[in-house]
Amino acid sequence: MPRGIFISGKFDLRLRDTPYSTLAQAFQGLIRQILNGQDADIDRWRNAIREAVGKQARLLTDLIPELTILIGPQPPIPPLSPLETQLRFQSVLQKFVGVFARAEHPLVVFIDDLQWLDPATLTVVEFLITHPDTRHLLLIGAYRDNEVGADHPLMSTLSGIRKSGARVGEISLDPLSVDDFTQLVSDALGCGHEQALPLAALAHGKTAGNPFFGGQFLNNLVEEGLVEIDPNSRSWRWSLQSIESKGFTENVVDLMVQRLQRLPPGTQDALKRLASLGSRADFGTLAKIQSGSEAQVHADFADAVRVGAIQSRGAELQVLA
Repeated sequence: MPRGIFISGKFDLRLRDTPYSTLAQAFQGLIRQILNGQDADIDRWRNAIREAVGKQARLLTDLIPELTILIGPQPPIPPLSPLETQLRFQSVLQKFVGVFARAEHPLVVFIDDLQWLDPATLTVVEFLITHPDTRHLLLIGAYRDNEVGADHPLMSTLSGIRKSGARVGEISLDPLSVDDFTQLVSDALGCGHEQALPLAALAHGKTAGNPFFGGQFLNNLVEEGLVEIDPNSRSWRWSLQSIESKGFTENVVDLMVQRLQRLPPGTQDALKRLASLGSRADFGTLAKIQSGSEAQVHADFADAVRVGAIQSRGAELQVLA
């Protein structure tokens, strides 16, 4: 495994009543990566995890089923009071994280949609970050500030982290300006600023400065032949009048739906299967669902990856929007 470990989890609304599901999702990917490694590396990680969590490993294998494949079935643990159960889990998870967060391979954890995290996960996140034995861990979280008020549990968690003295940095991502969009169009289409400006202003107006939907809008224009390569000059060309006459909606959801509806029926069916599993799924699981091979799964999703609706990440597919 290379120096530095990166894992990520995205809150899944289907699992909103399942505590710690987002953290479990992040570590599932890491455990799968370990299991696909060399035997010597698998043994090294297995021994390190067993040594760190000891007889409390059942707490983790219940949360991350893939971990059972790595360290084997674990015996039950005695029940405790609710408060003691919570404290025990936090302690075990902190030791587990410490296996991966080390000087020789720091751990970076990215969690998307913090605004929806359940209270139990927020509590354990604060515990991990503020624990004195936690080292070499960088936790990056993203949330929609328009869904988070002053009384939101996330704000309380962030306040507690700051009071502990932990280093906290914040980056506010505002919508792109027209100038930003103009630079994006100029770079994407290989044209000058003045030529790109009218098209960029139109795209900006249709997508409210959202960079993801801006890219989707431009791709949509290419797919419909409204932005195309001139075979003589080998440069991109378009007619702003033709684009405006199409009457594209300013509803970005409608834009995405229209792009997905142009995909082949087989790809649309594959996307429905992926959606039933949440925001991500591995190729093996998808192959079992459709009673086919992983090669067929790759083929079914190829067009969806091409248009940017999903992203292929190693052994997984992840929804981008």
